[in-house]
Amino acid sequence: MSNSIHEALLNSNAVIEYDTRGIILWANENFLKIFGYTLEEVVNQHHSLFMPESYEDNTAWQMVWTNLLLGKIQAGEFKRKNKKGEDVWIQGSYTPVVDPEGKVSRVIKMAVDVTERHTLAANLAQKNNELSTVAEKAKAATYAKSVFLANMSHEIRTPLNSIIGITDTLAETPLDHEQASFVEILQKANHQLMMVLNDILDLSKVEAGEVELTTMPFNLKKVIDDLYAVLNFRAKEKGLTFTIDVEKDIPLHYMGDANRLRQILMNLLNNAIKFTFKGHISLQISKNYSDRPGNLYFAVTDSGIGIPKGKYKSIFRPFSQADATTTRKFGGTGLGLAISQKLVTLMKGHIWVESEVNKGSRFCFTATMPETTGKTSAVHSALEKFYRMEDNKPISADSRLRILVVDDVDDNRNLIGIYLQKTPHQVFYAQSGLEALQMVEKENFDIIFMDVQMPEMDGYEATRLIRRLESDQSRAPARIYACTANAFSEDIAKSIKAGCDQHLSKPIRKDTLLGAINASIKMDLI
Repeated sequence: MSNSIHEALLNSNAVIEYDTRGIILWANENFLKIFGYTLEEVVNQHHSLFMPESYEDNTAWQMVWTNLLLGKIQAGEFKRKNKKGEDVWIQGSYTPVVDPEGKVSRVIKMAVDVTERHTLAANLAQKNNELSTVAEKAKAATYAKSVFLANMSHEIRTPLNSIIGITDTLAETPLDHEQASFVEILQKANHQLMMVLNDILDLSKVEAGEVELTTMPFNLKKVIDDLYAVLNFRAKEKGLTFTIDVEKDIPLHYMGDANRLRQILMNLLNNAIKFTFKGHISLQISKNYSDRPGNLYFAVTDSGIGIPKGKYKSIFRPFSQADATTTRKFGGTGLGLAISQKLVTLMKGHIWVESEVNKGSRFCFTATMPETTGKTSAVHSALEKFYRMEDNKPISADSRLRILVVDDVDDNRNLIGIYLQKTPHQVFYAQSGLEALQMVEKENFDIIFMDVQMPEMDGYEATRLIRRLESDQSRAPARIYACTANAFSEDIAKSIKAGCDQHLSKPIRKDTLLGAINASIKMDLI
C-alpha cells in the first residue's frame, strides 16, 4: 500500500490498534476525537474502556474477540461509551494482523461515527410511536363521540317519534283555521329538528369511518325525478325557477349508492334555494370531461348571495359557513357541505366551488359510478327490498293481519296502535325482546315491528331467536321490520344479518308504516 493511500485511510477513518489481549497500543486523532480521550489516556488501557457494559458479562463481545484471534474479520455497528459516559455508535471493522508465522499479532479497527444517524432514527421511531398513540387516541375519541351521538340520537328520537306521530295524526282530525296553523308550525319545527339530528349523526358516522357505500344498480332518471318533485315546490314558494339539464346521450343506469348521491344533491340544492332570493337554480348532469377523478359530473348553480374566495375551503369544514351570521339569518347546522365532501370522497370523486359575491355560486362534484344495464340481478333485487317500498296504497280492506309491536317505550307502542286503529288488523304488544319471543312461541304473527335498542334482550337477538324457532318448528316466517333511529347502510346490514326483512328508520311516519304493511300483503298475494 502506498504512503498516500495509507495516509488517506488514516485521515478519513477513526483507527485504533490493539494487541491480542485487547490492550490499546495506538489510536489516531479521529478516534480520540470521537471518544473524547487523549492518546496518553487510552494507551495501555483495555478495550473494555469503551464498552457500555462490563466486559466480563458481555458474551457477544467475548465471541467477537474469540473470532478475531482465529483470524476472522469482524464488522458491524457497535454501541460504545465516550469519556463522558455518553452513548456512541460506530460502524467499523476489526481486522486481525497476522505475523510471518501465521499467528494473529494485533488487531486494527477502522470505524466511522454513526451516532447522529442512530439518534435521528431513535427520535423518528419515538415520534412515530407518539403519532401512533395520538392517532389511536383520536380514533378512540372519534368512535366514542360516534357512540355518544348515536345514543343521544336514539334518546332524542324516542320522544320525537311520539311528537311527530301525534302531530301528523292531529293534522288528520277536523281543525279550525287557528288550530291547523298551530299544527303546521309544529310539523315544520319537527322537520327542522330531524334535519339537525340527521346531519349531526351523519357527520359523526362518516368521521368515524363507519359509513360504507351500498353499491347497487340504480336509475339516474328516477333519482333526478325524485329530487325535482320535492325541490321544485320549495323553489316555487320563493319565486325561483328550477331547471335540470341532463346531457343528451348520458346513460341512465349505474352501479352506486343512489341514496348517498341523492343526499349530496339534496344538500347542494337545498343550500342553493336557501341562499337565493330571486332568479334561478339549476342542476347540470353530464359525463366527466375534466381531469378530476370520476366518470360523472354534477353542478348545482344559483343566482344567490355568493361566497367570498377566502371562504372556499372553510365552508367544507364541519359547523362552518361563509358568514358567522349565516346560521342566525338562514338556519342550518353548517354540516351539509362537510358531509357531502366526505361522501364524494367515498365515491372516489372531487367537490369544489366557484362563486362570486352577490352574483351566485356553482357547486360541482364528480363521482365514480360504473355504467350498467337496466337489468337487476337476483342478488340486487333481494337486497333492494330493504331500502325501498314503492306501494303505499292499501291492497285490500279485507286483508286482516296479526301484527306484533315490540318496543320498551310505552309511547312508541301506543303511537303505532293509533296509526293502526282504523285498519282491520289485530295489534298485539310486547315490552321487550324476551316477551316478544315468548309470545311468538305461543302463537303466530304475520308482521313484527321490532325495536332494536331494548334492555334485557335487544331486537337483533330476539329476531335471531325467532328465526331459529321458526326454522326448528317449520313455521311460516313472520315479516320482521327492524325499527331503529339509524338508517345507515351498516345498520341496515346488521338488521338483515339478524334476520329482519326490512329496516324502518325512526321516527316512523304513518304512511311509511302503512306502506310496509301493504307491501307485506302484496308479497303474500304474489
